[in-house]
Amino acid sequence: MNDAGLAGRVAELERALEERRRGEELQRALYEIASLSAADRPEHEHYARLHAIVGRLMYAKNFIILTYDAEAGLIRPEYMVDEDESMVSEAFPYGEGISSMVIRTRKPWLLDDALYCALVDTGEIRAPRGLADFHSWMGVPLVAQEKVYGLIVVQSYSSEVTYTQEDLELLTFVASHVAAAVARWKANEELANANAELALSAETLRLLGDIGKDLTGSLDALAICRTMERHFAELLPMDAFGVAMLSPAGDSLDYIHYVEDGVVDESVSYPLDHPTSLAVLTFREDRELTLFNETQLENAPTGTNVAESAPILSAVFRPLIANGRRIGVVTAQSHQADAYDDRALEVFRSAAAYAAIALANAASYAAAEAARRQAAQALAERNQAEAHLVHSEKMAALGQLIAGVAHEINTPIGAIKSSGRNISEAIGGSLLALPALLERLDETDRAAFSDLVTRASEPRPALSTREERVVVRELTARLEALGFAHARHRAGLLVQLQAHHDLDAVLPLLRHEAADEVLDIAHGIATITTNADNINTAVDRVAKIIFALKSFSRFGGVQVWTAADLAEGIETVLTIYQNQIKHGTELVRRYEDLPRVRCLPDELNQVWTNLVHNALQAMENKGTLTVELRRDGDDAVVSIGDTGCGIPEDIRARIFDAFFTTKPAGEGTGLGLDIVRKIIDKHQGRIDVRSEVGVGSTFTVRLPIAGVS
Repeated sequence: MNDAGLAGRVAELERALEERRRGEELQRALYEIASLSAADRPEHEHYARLHAIVGRLMYAKNFIILTYDAEAGLIRPEYMVDEDESMVSEAFPYGEGISSMVIRTRKPWLLDDALYCALVDTGEIRAPRGLADFHSWMGVPLVAQEKVYGLIVVQSYSSEVTYTQEDLELLTFVASHVAAAVARWKANEELANANAELALSAETLRLLGDIGKDLTGSLDALAICRTMERHFAELLPMDAFGVAMLSPAGDSLDYIHYVEDGVVDESVSYPLDHPTSLAVLTFREDRELTLFNETQLENAPTGTNVAESAPILSAVFRPLIANGRRIGVVTAQSHQADAYDDRALEVFRSAAAYAAIALANAASYAAAEAARRQAAQALAERNQAEAHLVHSEKMAALGQLIAGVAHEINTPIGAIKSSGRNISEAIGGSLLALPALLERLDETDRAAFSDLVTRASEPRPALSTREERVVVRELTARLEALGFAHARHRAGLLVQLQAHHDLDAVLPLLRHEAADEVLDIAHGIATITTNADNINTAVDRVAKIIFALKSFSRFGGVQVWTAADLAEGIETVLTIYQNQIKHGTELVRRYEDLPRVRCLPDELNQVWTNLVHNALQAMENKGTLTVELRRDGDDAVVSIGDTGCGIPEDIRARIFDAFFTTKPAGEGTGLGLDIVRKIIDKHQGRIDVRSEVGVGSTFTVRLPIAGVS
């Protein structure tokens, strides 16, 4: 071989070695990028390592990673190293520059000065600086799962370094793997934020449940105010707190409790025409008043014994409304500017609703006690005491139910938290490995894998443990007969993935070298879908409970005759009593279709509440509660029956008398069935009772469908 041939051969070998070296370097770079994606979120060092990886593959002294926030319309530099000291790392709006062009077109771009100017001339981009400030420029979008997460930019200012199409293709290939890492970081960040929001919502619900239980468990107005102050101080930025109640005469607001900077002020009254009192303004206009840094705060009257350490800069005032009637005002105030965000205001509103019920309950209880002491003096005073006792019993019933309702809400919240944790674990174990798995599968296997995941995510019939063992055993035998290793383990996964019905469809995947990864990742994705469905079910349950509680809390408001669905009212009451029912009571519903009945819905709901409450007590929450709804001619008929102790015949005729009760002292007022009878009389209906000692009782209510004539 002559010298020229030898030199050519050497050059050919050197090129082959260089290609092999670059291939190995590329494989090592991709491995390092994949290891970076295992991080929960990106740090500066992760971007710096990406820079170093790209720098080993090409000239990258000037290197930028930018992320795209479509909602905010911003492009943010996450990492930038540039020889030009005038370059500033700051976010800029998505628009008509070259970075925006890369994102808009979703394709890589290789620019020199000539092409840059041509793009400017055609209006494809705008050039804020006029001319290109680079010699050679490459920008590649970061696209994963059809979403643009940003772009990578490398550029050269030197005429000695000019990027080629080969460089662009290499950077594009690397960027596809970087995009997967960025996508996972973003997904982890969004999941962490969602979990934090879920935890915050769950904690808020728990705290509101505690507040409702604490407030409605007391009948002392001052104790209720102090309990409110303590809870608000834990939940809100608060330097002053006050509760003002409408005076008995109805002509002024009386502060029964006011504290600022830890100092309790003396009671102060403001007439309802006071010109600067913010509490009076709130009460008079019947609306929430939220003030930030306004002159109204400066002009408002201050406490008598309070020396302000700093001016009040934020305040919220809210009317206290119980049974559709304004009874007072509650306020929280802060020395901070703009102290109350949307969440703080929602917490304040919810707690204020509990406080209104508790204060109304306390006021009603106090009035009822005073009326009972005067009952012997005159029949009129006795009637007044009876009215207050009716109201007190309704409020007490609501207070007793709050703890049970909070418990009912906590159960689905626990399911949500557990499912969220399962989803997080499944994401980390399955989605991270998914891109690598898909690269190992050909188009046919990918389609089969997609069918497997789809089938696994479909609703499945419930199998008992014994039935599932039989199916797994049969499938194991089939797999062993086909020569598969680990047949028992694979059979269990296939049954969970609902793939045992059509084994032939998944046999190609089982024979694939990545069969175990296919089954594990499909199972992880199915876990995510199943737990997402669990979250939706739990949220629906919470929504139903909250709807029932809102409906129940309207009791006693303004009376309006309206056409109502009796079944809907009964179901509201049953939902509120669900915590008592589920601990040993069998509930039987027999509902026929009925037209809407013209009635006072809230008052009838009080009837169903008393009858259901009495039935559960008669059975000590253990037995069968039967609720029937049917039509008899022009009447709607509601029957509520129990399998409790029954009513002795010698007292059966007295059970509807006012103040007659068989309950121990302190457990009943003797007004429940008297209230029921009066409400039914108002509706021109009728109530009958059928009872047998030791067997149970059934109360039947007949109501005219057309309403009062």
